Amino acid sequence: MRRSTGKNGILSTLWIWAMVVGWVGALAPAWATGGYDLLENRLSAAGRSPHAVRELFSGTGPPRLKNVALYMRIRESRLNYDRFLEPDSLERARRFLETYAPSLERVREVHQVDPSVVVAILLVETRLGTNTGNHPVVPSLAAFALMEQKDYRDRVWRMLSAQDRKRWGRKRFDDKLTARARWALAELDALARLAERGQKVSDLQGSFMGAIGWAQFMPSSMLRYGADGNGDGVVDLYAPEDAFMSIAHYLKSHGWKDSAPLPHREKVLLRYNNSAPYARTVLEIARRLKREP
Repeated sequence: MRRSTGKNGILSTLWIWAMVVGWVGALAPAWATGGYDLLENRLSAAGRSPHAVRELFSGTGPPRLKNVALYMRIRESRLNYDRFLEPDSLERARRFLETYAPSLERVREVHQVDPSVVVAILLVETRLGTNTGNHPVVPSLAAFALMEQKDYRDRVWRMLSAQDRKRWGRKRFDDKLTARARWALAELDALARLAERGQKVSDLQGSFMGAIGWAQFMPSSMLRYGADGNGDGVVDLYAPEDAFMSIAHYLKSHGWKDSAPLPHREKVLLRYNNSAPYARTVLEIARRLKREP
């Protein structure tokens, strides 16, 4: 998911610090301490509290380099979105709509987002909350953040098949992961901010990219758009009501209107997941759930 104004300032601060202290990584192999000391220094320099930074990395395992390798292997064209349009999937989604009808109608009242769209997103993202991922979020994001360092990129390069290495080429591979490192550092910063709010973050699990909960929000989305849908005073993206309200909040904040032309609605969904097949599939699921002709 994308960010605008505030994110650029965070990225600039974090990345300038990365250039200033980059020599630390040259003094000893970064993985000797899991690579986390350097990341902790950068987050602290960006203004995160010592307690939040300690909480972020406490009890976490080593960086999940295999997740970075998986990211470099995946091809969008090979993802099968058609399976979500099969009759059994749509029937499960209809039963889900009925089960959570009161909570989903509340979402419509607050954010003017059709419940069918919320359920369609949940079907594609996590199969209606049943597959939220079991990858530890902090080591997953930390692995991407460490890709600024060539020795880490070298390790991932060796994990790829000869075919994937040929497909990427080394320069494009390096450019892609260097950009991802900046993105991941900002996501770790968002996690630290959540820790400053009292959220337990070190044991979060999610997708191999670090997406969290039923809604599969990145930490920065959780920080900005996470909403308390059940009124318990906590934003928990594994609680259905919170996931519903958070998704609707995100869509409305990016200009969603149920009555908007199809291209506009597709554009909003591309902010949620930058994939044209994804956006088209979500809209088609929602249309079928409403049994529109």
